[in-house]
Amino acid sequence: MDRRRAAEHELCWHGITATLALMAVGLLLAWVSGGQAALIVPGAVAALSVLFGSIALALGVARFRTPFAMPQWALFFPLAILCALRAGGVEVRWGDVFAWTSSVALAALAAVHVYWGLGGAWPGDARHEKVEIVVGLPKGSPFPSAGPCLVVAFLLASSAALVLAQRYGRDASPALLRLGAWAVALALGARGVGGLLEARLRPTTRALPYHRMNRLVYSPLSLALAATVVGAVLG
Repeated sequence: MDRRRAAEHELCWHGITATLALMAVGLLLAWVSGGQAALIVPGAVAALSVLFGSIALALGVARFRTPFAMPQWALFFPLAILCALRAGGVEVRWGDVFAWTSSVALAALAAVHVYWGLGGAWPGDARHEKVEIVVGLPKGSPFPSAGPCLVVAFLLASSAALVLAQRYGRDASPALLRLGAWAVALALGARGVGGLLEARLRPTTRALPYHRMNRLVYSPLSLALAATVVGAVLG
């Protein structure tokens, strides 16, 4: 029975992977061919993205009582918006895509920090406390209090607003807004590079789940966000 269940899970996993690949290929072919396909395919992808995002959000809230337990919706919903705009005939430029992608991601991270500041336990589980996963301190160490969490949330939310402002509010101090967006990209890039080297400065983190998360999630995400902010500035 366990083998059958594992096989069923694997089928679902690879089925979703194949669906995502088809969505990407479909968007690429629709963009190349143009015509009606350039409107129909993005509409279908938008519908699938809303469906996937809604399932992830519902499962996170129903099973774990927090929307951040399955944060895939943070990627699917922006994709749905962009595809819906394209299906509606609205021309979307790469700079707009980068600006909205980075801003939504930064706003989502700000919400996560607010959640932690209010005492949320995720991503802690039965094996590890969140301080071992998020901060890189041993079990039993105090997690940052509400004050620092809310300060980081404010900085992330301000960065999200700044990226959009430099893109769409250039009538008000465009040079200053552009400089601020470059500062956001630089800070995110520094976090990404520093995270990859952090184990040398804090070797004690190697024994904690933070080390793996830092290499596979935190640092790559920071570098990816830095790249999208640069794309928003230059696009």
